[in-house]
Amino acid sequence: MKERICAVVVTYNRKTLLRTGLCALLRQTRQLDQILVVDNGSTDGTKEMLEAEFRDCQVLRTPENLGGAGGFRAGMEWAHQAGFDWTWVMDDDIEPFPDTLEFMLSYKGISDFIHVGKQSASGTFNWEGAWDIAAAVRRMYPEEVSFRNGKSWIAVTAGNFEGALIHRRVMDKIGYPDPRFFICYDDSVYGFLASLHTNVIYVNHVGFTKLLPTNPGFNRRSLYFSHRNRFLVFEHMRNCGVPVSRLSFWLHTILLIANLLKEERQARKIGNLRYLFRGIGDGMAERYGRPAWL
Repeated sequence: MKERICAVVVTYNRKTLLRTGLCALLRQTRQLDQILVVDNGSTDGTKEMLEAEFRDCQVLRTPENLGGAGGFRAGMEWAHQAGFDWTWVMDDDIEPFPDTLEFMLSYKGISDFIHVGKQSASGTFNWEGAWDIAAAVRRMYPEEVSFRNGKSWIAVTAGNFEGALIHRRVMDKIGYPDPRFFICYDDSVYGFLASLHTNVIYVNHVGFTKLLPTNPGFNRRSLYFSHRNRFLVFEHMRNCGVPVSRLSFWLHTILLIANLLKEERQARKIGNLRYLFRGIGDGMAERYGRPAWL
């Protein structure tokens, strides 16, 4: 029997990018059985665009912005309960190549959780590296050494919802993403939990274009969520029986504070530190989900 596949695209106020991604999904050489758009409370005309141009897509509208974590949870739960064998998850700024789904399925005998590479205007993304689970810090290798040495795929211990192909067996075993993350680390933790049950793999193949530029620098939102959500990472690690030491987290935080203190603009320095400490405080107090200030 042919396996049924549903693409789940989470969007929020990016109707132009969403249109590009949906058109790419409709051009797949292995046709999808369903496309589900999780509209995270968009206010930019996304609803009207979908109704006018993509009537065959299923749309799940949330009453408010649930963040990427809440959107993926809602979409993956919908696809799983609808009986689809595979769920292909992605943000609204990801454009798959026409043969990407067909290529990813060629690895289904190895894995129930499959990733391929991405490119952007600045080049391809390197994803091979070591992830310190306790500190929730990824240390990326300058080059993808395993691929340079001839491997066609590697096993990883983290997930990435920018194009991951996930079998329903994963959801049977570990459930759905935790919406309390809102954004940041929801997919990393989900992939780690999945890696305890299946090979989570990263294949040496570029299958997506990331339409928005990446921002490697500091911003207040990333400072807040990356530190608040690490306490949620600790919770998940404890719950699945993985020993956790917070020492590396605090050491990394001290080094980050020292780096932030080098900022010459006083207002920016104070603002960055305020959001960093707010994130740590909310994490220690277990105040998760969408913060009131956002």
